[in-house]
This record gives sequence, structure tokens and C-alpha cells, in this order.
Amino acid sequence: MYAAALEKGFNLASIVLDAPLVFRMRNDKVWRPQNESSNFAGAMRVREALVQSRNLISVRPLNAIGVDYTRRYISRFCLDEELLPQNLSMSLGGASLPPIMVAGGYATFANGGYRITPWLLDEVRDHGGHVVLKEKPATACRSCGIGASGKPIRVSNTVAGFDLGPAGSARRTTSDENAKATDRKPSAELPVGAAVAPRAIDARVAYQLVSIIRDVVQRGTDRAAKVLKREDVACKTGSSNDFRDAWFSGFGGPYVTTVWVGRDNFKSLGRGELGSRAALPIWIDYMRTALEGKPIAANEPPEGMVEVRVGAVGQLVEDGGSGIVEWVKAKDLERMEAYVD
Repeated sequence: MYAAALEKGFNLASIVLDAPLVFRMRNDKVWRPQNESSNFAGAMRVREALVQSRNLISVRPLNAIGVDYTRRYISRFCLDEELLPQNLSMSLGGASLPPIMVAGGYATFANGGYRITPWLLDEVRDHGGHVVLKEKPATACRSCGIGASGKPIRVSNTVAGFDLGPAGSARRTTSDENAKATDRKPSAELPVGAAVAPRAIDARVAYQLVSIIRDVVQRGTDRAAKVLKREDVACKTGSSNDFRDAWFSGFGGPYVTTVWVGRDNFKSLGRGELGSRAALPIWIDYMRTALEGKPIAANEPPEGMVEVRVGAVGQLVEDGGSGIVEWVKAKDLERMEAYVD
């Protein structure tokens, strides 16, 4: 949902209100979404809202950009649109999705915005050791531009009816330090038979989501994952009503991992069995072993982003002033400047 909001004009410095909400539904019932803590923090930046897991701030952007648009947007992540709620509860994790589908969705953020389809069988051999089946999944490769034949590869930017277009080239730099983000690795060569995964979301949106989910670990609700002592770990808890499901999903290094704890009959796990309690310890134990010796994954701003400094309420800070550093799309900066003027 946050990715859809960033696509529609929100940025990590946008201010959203954490305050009571009341909706009258079509059946005349009243829906009053609540924060887990049952208190309200007032106006806050989008980054802080996700870092602190403020439910009500998740509802407001979804209400602003529309449920139908958001469902279609989320389908880019290899998630089945039919499984997504057709109402605002979608912002609070109201969907019931298979764990492998959730992992595939998180992979889109981790790989820079490419759509991949998870697979269960990599290779099958017969009794004589001959390969009967070998999966050839599409490769999410940010630097790949040349195939084994030496010809340029054309990567589709149209997914689920959305024409994503280029990531953007309107870049405005304010210092030599900013300019380093424009450096690009030379195009890599793909092996014979390999396919390039199509782009699912804007690379700039993927960068922003990775940045914010990493912050959830460093100083937010999932600080327990800091025990892994890696700056590239990004993860998020998830829970459903009545403690039926406990989720923990995230990534670090080259791996994306989703842990689900629940019952096949959808009965409650018991009061207090949240993602941070039931699923997080499993996720940490697995990732501790999986990430051993693996290099830290980078998260560099892609083309079309600008470094800015903002104040506590999201306002731009003049050069030389103190403020919070954010990377925003160049076109978002233009809107922020117009708002100031």
C-alpha cells in the first residue's frame, strides 16, 4: 500500500495525520480502525508512520489514492488481486495470502523493483543422474543490459496493464556527494537461456521502501532483528484479527524470507501471539545462518532522485540548515518547492 502511495505522489517526508477515523460502510455499519497502542500521535511523516507501525496513517493514504487503484498496483508484485480485500481493511493486512506469494512480493523491493515468480522445484534428475527438469526463472538484474548473444536486452515496463515507463532521468544534484548515485555499473552479460524479469514498480519507489523498512529494524518496531548486526536487514511484522495469523517477512543480503505461524482451521493462536512474538524468533534463527558470510546488500538511490533536507513537519530546509535527510523523486521535489512558494 505504501508503494502505491509513493507512486501516486506521496513521499517519505509527506505529513499524514494519526488521529481517530470513522467510516460508515455500505451496510450502514461503522468502522473505527485503531492503532495497536490505542493512542494517537498527531501529524507525522510517512517514514515515521511505517517505522512506528501506525495503523491509522496506513488507512489515510489508501483512502486518498483509492482501493481499486491500489489493488491493481499491488498485483504487480505477483500477488493475486482477487485475494485482496475490496475495502480499506487492506491497509491493515486484511488479506489472507500464501506465504510464498508474500515472499515474492517482498522480493520486488529487495531486487530493485522487478517482478519475479517464486518456484518450488529447481531441478529434477532421474535415477541415472540425467536432468529431467531444470527451472529457468527470470533474473532480476539491475545492471543487465546485454544478452549472451551480445545484443541489447529489451526489458518490458508494462505489468498488469500499467505502463511504468523509464525510471526517470530528471536529476538535480546539490553536491558532489549526491552525484555519486548516478554512477552505474557496466551492463552485465546474462547466461544463455536466461530471461530478464520485467520491471514491476519504479526503481525509485523500490529504493524508498527498502530505506524505510531498514529503518523499521534500526529504530522502529522490529529492533529485535538488530541482533543480526547487519545494516541491510529490512523486515516487517504482520498480524491478523483475533491473533489468527502471525507474520514476519523481510530480506537481507541475497535472501528474502517469510515466516507464517497459524492454524489451518483459522483458529486463534491465543492472545498476544503477534508476529513479533510468534514469527520473528523463527525468522532470526533462519536468517542468522543463511546470511553468515554473505556481503552487505547496497541500496543506492537510482536515477531521477534528489537528496533534500526536511524539518520535523516535512518542510524543506534551506541549504546549510539542519534537518532530516531524505531522497525524493525529482518531480516530488518540484511539488514540495511549489508548496513552499
